[in-house]
Amino acid sequence: MAMDAKRNTNKRTDKNQNRDEEQNAAEAIKDMSRYLDLFLEMGKSMLEAGAEVYRVEDTIFRLCTAYGMKEIEIFAIRSLIILSVKDGEGKLYNNSKRIYEVGIHMGKLEEFNQASRLICAELPDLEEIADLLEKCRKARSVTRKETLLGYMLAAFSFACFFGGRLRDGAAGAVLGLLLFIMDQKLAKRCPQRLVYIVLVSAVLGFCGEFWGCLGLGFRPDKIMIGTIMLLIPGMAFMNSMRDMLSNNEINGLFSCLDVILTAGAIAVGFAVPLLLLGEM
Repeated sequence: MAMDAKRNTNKRTDKNQNRDEEQNAAEAIKDMSRYLDLFLEMGKSMLEAGAEVYRVEDTIFRLCTAYGMKEIEIFAIRSLIILSVKDGEGKLYNNSKRIYEVGIHMGKLEEFNQASRLICAELPDLEEIADLLEKCRKARSVTRKETLLGYMLAAFSFACFFGGRLRDGAAGAVLGLLLFIMDQKLAKRCPQRLVYIVLVSAVLGFCGEFWGCLGLGFRPDKIMIGTIMLLIPGMAFMNSMRDMLSNNEINGLFSCLDVILTAGAIAVGFAVPLLLLGEM
């Protein structure tokens, strides 16, 4: 009887140990998957803020290396990030993130860069990483008033630079104000970015022609070119050229194609008022 009782006790102990091991393994898998998800969120947020693809890949690689992951493989383009790693026991983990919207926000990008360095240096836990990412997303390094001033000053400067007078620059600044309002109110509501660019360009073109109709000596071509410069994706074009020269042809071609489509949308939008009203 004593032997049977001891045997039953041993079986019960073995079952408990196996159950504990399975729970620990499940928790380890869950934690690893969560780490990968957070690292990909970091890369996704950086891409959405305008980071280069190589910078995103390098950041994710450094984060994974800091937490002891092995055989790290990363593939990133403007619309997708795929990550594959192995843990210390050789178990394979995969994850991916889809990116739907890419813009330019250098302030947020700087916040994410600093956060990635902090994570690599201090190795915080999952909750701390999630909180840090949330703080970076909510960070606003440039106020709306400063952004508005930038729109108006850029439109004023470009209108004057391309041969306009001060009155043309002032009219361009007003259109810069209008573009800022449309970007704040309409950009997120329009599901297709190219359609939004065509619409905005047409509205700005009609407004530029309106200034010429006032008979006060305004030159619509100088006013419109000042606002056109606010829409041209110059940084995206330079990034595409750099990607292609850095043996990253896929991302470079994707970015270049996006630049060409954007430029075409701008041309179509401004062509509408010129064709309907003629050059004033």
